[in-house]
Amino acid sequence: MLNVRITGHGDADGRAREGAVLMETVIVIPLFMVMLGGIFWIGELTMARQKLLLADRYLAWNKGMRHDDRGQTDAGTLGRLFFADKSGAVTPGHTPNVLFADITKQYDWSHAAAGQASAKVKMPDWVYAMINSARVVYNRGGAVNKAAEVRGREREGQRHQVVMRTKAEADKGYIRNRYGVDASAAVVKQWKEITDEKWPYD
Repeated sequence: MLNVRITGHGDADGRAREGAVLMETVIVIPLFMVMLGGIFWIGELTMARQKLLLADRYLAWNKGMRHDDRGQTDAGTLGRLFFADKSGAVTPGHTPNVLFADITKQYDWSHAAAGQASAKVKMPDWVYAMINSARVVYNRGGAVNKAAEVRGREREGQRHQVVMRTKAEADKGYIRNRYGVDASAAVVKQWKEITDEKWPYD
């Protein structure tokens, strides 16, 4: 008996569809990898920016504090406080930097302190591989930078500022010391009487 198999157009169409699906998958997977890696990278930069906002406040507050128990304002301290794991070790890929921490203005009884920090954030290797997968597959385009400089605020000149009391004793030579008192607490009392101002704790 002779067995003859007749191949119709249906089988050819099926194989064509399978080939098209395979080709679409090969094209689309790298794009999905880029999108997924970008989501992780944007999340990492956003977290770093939130930590730097806190670091800006920490720098300004501790630079302006007049007490002996104020915190250090160096880059190593920022790394241990804001970019460390549970054991206290600075997480790899984060290099904080102090851009500005200083007293900006001096007044009679107070001064203005300001602080600003930044961090160099390095992209994790697995995220870097995902984002650059399209370049590897298609051999087109340049590689994405593996690190980014992040600040807590968008503009370079923006920094956190606080106004703090400088000392408890008055300097009689200050021009603005027109109350004739010896301590800042007395200035507060007289100022409230002059302005008839109600403070939150009154």
